[in-house]
Amino acid sequence: MTVFKHIAIIGLGLIGSSAARATKAYCPDVTISLYDKSEFVRDRARALNLGDNVTDDIQDAVREADLVLLCVPVRAMGAVAAEMAPALKKDVIICDTGSVKVSVIRTLQENLPHHIIVPSHPLAGTENNGPDAGFAELFQDHPIILTPDAHTPAQAIAYIADYWEELGGRINLMSAEHHDHVLALTSHLPHVIAYQLIGMVSGYEKKSRTPIMRYSAGSFRDATRVAASEPRIWQDIMLENAAALLPVLDHFIADLKKLRTAIASQDGDYLLEHFKESQKARLALKTDHDIHP
Repeated sequence: MTVFKHIAIIGLGLIGSSAARATKAYCPDVTISLYDKSEFVRDRARALNLGDNVTDDIQDAVREADLVLLCVPVRAMGAVAAEMAPALKKDVIICDTGSVKVSVIRTLQENLPHHIIVPSHPLAGTENNGPDAGFAELFQDHPIILTPDAHTPAQAIAYIADYWEELGGRINLMSAEHHDHVLALTSHLPHVIAYQLIGMVSGYEKKSRTPIMRYSAGSFRDATRVAASEPRIWQDIMLENAAALLPVLDHFIADLKKLRTAIASQDGDYLLEHFKESQKARLALKTDHDIHP
């Protein structure tokens, strides 16, 4: 059972609204305060009864909280932290949910130098966003990565781990640097590819004035599903994780050029071997559960 009595959730998109629903469902004794900068989102949160208090004032939201869960875009973390800082209790724990860790941790530490920060990243989501997109079961059996540093109190880490486990998550610990490299490969690069692929085909369609995407098969839809994600969120993620993403993107481009060369030279042996190895890896992933969008 979580030790937190009052949780403030800042940002009510998919992750924030799901955390609110999950907290209500699995930690019913916890008081939940909610804030989002959007008046429309706040009104929807009230209509959906996502928390005990949906406020127009971020400082009001965090004033009594012993846990503040930051579910805002990664490039908004610093401004949000600075705005709420004067109202925070001394013993409050700050936990972000960003998809980038190195830069977010640095920003939070700069703006909240006297508070305990336990960075987290729930590897759960869909391509949908907003308070209506959330659901209480989002985190069930999904990894929650925690990236504390050597100065993070062990007790605070344990409290945050317990909270996420109450919501159904599976805790994984790693360094912030390793997290950013792993996510560049498994999440950020796939989003780059999806946005680029559907953008390219859409461009062909406009140029040729023919309905190309009408004939898209399941493979195209599967490969581009995450391109329906909120663009501003992914703009922030890619820019904030550029140090890890760029080498990964360069590697991908180099491998893609090898495939092009093999196709141009009719090197069927190279293609078959590459496809077999890729199929083997994908089948292994499928049996180990597909967990991240």
